[in-house]
Amino acid sequence: MSTNNLRPVLSLHNNRFVDRVKQSLPVIILGLVLAIAAFIRFWAAPISTGPDVEQFFAFAKTFKMHGLDFYRYAEAQLDYFPMKGWGFFYPPVWILLLALALFVVPGSSLGGEMVASVWRVALKAPIITADLAIGVLLFWAVPGSKWKKLLFASLWLLHPTAWFESGVFGQFDAVAAAFLLASVIMLIKKKDMLAFFLAGLALMTKQHTLAAIAMMVIICARTMKFSRLLINCLVAGAVALVISVPFLVTGNFFAYVRSIVAPGDSPGYQDPLCFSFSGFGALFSWFHDVFGWDTTKFIVIMVPLLVIALVVTGILCYKRRITPLQGMLAGFLVFVGLYYRINYQYLIIYIPLALLVAARTQYKFERVLALVIAVLPAVWLWITNIPWWFNDLPAGYAWVKPMFDHLGMPERYLPDWTYVVLAGLIMCTSLAYVVLAFIKWQQPKELSADN
Repeated sequence: MSTNNLRPVLSLHNNRFVDRVKQSLPVIILGLVLAIAAFIRFWAAPISTGPDVEQFFAFAKTFKMHGLDFYRYAEAQLDYFPMKGWGFFYPPVWILLLALALFVVPGSSLGGEMVASVWRVALKAPIITADLAIGVLLFWAVPGSKWKKLLFASLWLLHPTAWFESGVFGQFDAVAAAFLLASVIMLIKKKDMLAFFLAGLALMTKQHTLAAIAMMVIICARTMKFSRLLINCLVAGAVALVISVPFLVTGNFFAYVRSIVAPGDSPGYQDPLCFSFSGFGALFSWFHDVFGWDTTKFIVIMVPLLVIALVVTGILCYKRRITPLQGMLAGFLVFVGLYYRINYQYLIIYIPLALLVAARTQYKFERVLALVIAVLPAVWLWITNIPWWFNDLPAGYAWVKPMFDHLGMPERYLPDWTYVVLAGLIMCTSLAYVVLAFIKWQQPKELSADN
């Protein structure tokens, strides 16, 4: 065959190769982003810590000593607890993960004020894994081109709040968020039994997810046959039962219920305000601190107000044509907007939902508002003292704190009103989304499998 005859063949092969590269490029970049996301988290994991990491070690030790009798001691009154009375107010999934972490690093121990570096990594590893899984789930579930999928997955994987919670703080809400996001994705893809199974796991990881799961069930009651809904609810209930029963057979029923249902803190002033993300809670506490006003009665009122708001949201979810994804986001944003105590880690649960809403909505302003809600929590990292979490640096990491100075995160706290304003913005944007979701952003026709 002559050279001239080979040219069209080579050109065709080259074009096919270029096309394959173009198609694969977003996936290749996703792999790179995943690697970067994993690196920055695992880099921070052993050299950063806080009181929660220390307390979680004591809980793991308690489970190792007392096994399924754990909830009898969940109020953290044993001698070795660093913070007595700072109890374990969560369902069992997290204590099981803590037990697994201690099994992996059995030699870890408390060292001075903070726990050993190997424990920090073992504790944070499942949270980081959940973080990475959320990024992959978003890439899978976002409709449209692979470049669009990559964009929204990267918004999570490189989100400063997600990095801080898993790599630095060591709070486990990303585990619940991963189960919750997977649940709604399965529902979108019409795998409803698996969706309810995952919802049960989310609920058994963090009970706050109930605000979103309840709305999912209510919307399904509108769109699903009763018999099918009943079976799905039984699946979720079975998950909760299988995980809970082993902890109940030892006679810890009331201790277990108290840990799951009772709030970690009774209604009261938030202190310090730099860790308060409840709009009204922070505002009423600030009024008390600055003007000396007794505002506790207003904080107490927020509990029944939240209950009423969730009931109204549930009714609207049933009556309005909104998707399960919108309803789940709205339900959790009501909790964020009106609960008297919102910790920073709670915000992690709604961020992936908001990103998926932004990716799937047909309404431009819903996309904008959902993105604002998703990104807004990251502001906190630039107005608080992030280097403090690295105050137990081992030798060889002296350059870390100056690095944060270059990123605009020096060792300082701003005046309390700064944090009150941020909490107020989170509250207002959250509640604005809830109102607009029911007024402006309903589906124009019956929900389809793609919705």
